[in-house]
Amino acid sequence: MIRRDKKMDIQELFAPEDDILRWIQTEARHNGLPSISLNAEEGRLLQVLMKSVNAQKALELGALGGYSGTWIARALPANGRLFTLEISSKHAQVARAAYERAGIAERVTLVEGDANHTLRQMEREAPFDFVLMDADPESYPAYFQAIAPMLRVGGMLTAHNALEGTSGGGFDAGRSRGMAAFLTELAKDNAFTTVVMPYGSGTLIAVKNT
Repeated sequence: MIRRDKKMDIQELFAPEDDILRWIQTEARHNGLPSISLNAEEGRLLQVLMKSVNAQKALELGALGGYSGTWIARALPANGRLFTLEISSKHAQVARAAYERAGIAERVTLVEGDANHTLRQMEREAPFDFVLMDADPESYPAYFQAIAPMLRVGGMLTAHNALEGTSGGGFDAGRSRGMAAFLTELAKDNAFTTVVMPYGSGTLIAVKNT
């Protein structure tokens, strides 16, 4: 029985961080990585979304320190695969250590380089069931054009920081023209059913219809 005078911590109930996830975040800070990764509730949201589409092959743009990749890889089946793209060699090194610590390195392929180029390598791995875009928002329109054909029908595209440029219920295109163009394009694209959830800095969720 829950006491009425005791407040419940929803994150601790549904998105608790274990020692490995906390270690990953600590290592990222120690290595001077920017504090821009998604939070634990966003990580759990990704896992729920992946389960909803029975994701077995996932693609991530922006590994950073390996935190989001760990959440994603943990939601995959034993024979699942995560491909993650990272432009920074330093970030990639930290992320690889995170995958090893989390015991998921065998199901993660990390590709270093500019995603505008490395995405072409992913064509041979398509189709993907689930995609997370968590990189430079200014490049989101170009990324979307490359990713859309590689996502299976019924697959899911997600994007981090979808509400980063919002103010007073509107989107400040001056702060992120790339994100504004990406959101506008998806809103008009009948091939996708899309919504933006107010988790953290905003999570865009789009299901491919055709």
